[in-house]
Amino acid sequence: MGLMNLSDREKQAIGAIDSGALHDLVDQAIRSEQLGKLSNLPLYNCGEYVATKLRYFDQALAAYRIAKSAKKREEMLHSARKAGSDLTFAFGQMKQRLEVEERESQLFFIDDPTIAPFRLTQDMQVRVSYRWRRTIEDEWTAGSIIFKHKVQPRFDYRAIAQPKPKRSARKLAEDRETDLLREWEHLEQLAHWSVRDYFRAGHDGAGIPGEFEVRLGDGDHLNNFSANFWGRKANT
Repeated sequence: MGLMNLSDREKQAIGAIDSGALHDLVDQAIRSEQLGKLSNLPLYNCGEYVATKLRYFDQALAAYRIAKSAKKREEMLHSARKAGSDLTFAFGQMKQRLEVEERESQLFFIDDPTIAPFRLTQDMQVRVSYRWRRTIEDEWTAGSIIFKHKVQPRFDYRAIAQPKPKRSARKLAEDRETDLLREWEHLEQLAHWSVRDYFRAGHDGAGIPGEFEVRLGDGDHLNNFSANFWGRKANT
């Protein structure tokens, strides 16, 4: 599952499962104390969110199955029911996401992010590519916007927390690279979400600029509004 879009495999798996049937099979699994026919559903292909909840449910059933005392079985039954409810809820969330994606893809589509640059510096750029059209009868128009961000130097609290032994030049470089990658990933998410929210608000793709310098919030850090090239302004 990408940041913006479900994979074809995930879409097919989600579409192949009936929510009502899933609910019935979860109840059946609790009664039989094992996954049973639930294992026949392509739940592991519905994304990591659903797959994780399925693993938790399987573990809860195993704990319920081996419980001996009445008190312990009651506790484990409660846990199994909770895990089953979490599984059906997670699937419902993915089902809803699929419906939203299918509806929105009729008028706009935003490409998922690419891999991070091989070498990151304080001067960062993230390109968001998209296509859009005003009505489903119109031809698609492709476009992109580059989000620019100059990372501000930050006070290194680790130097105080770890005064001895001193970190080597190699370790300092590795820490700096890790910090830059974390900042780039944050920028990447904000940039893609901003373009998505712009289209969701009903705006025209022709109004998206070719470049945008992000706005930094308190402490010269990125915040939830930093990449908003439209509407709300970042807190300063």
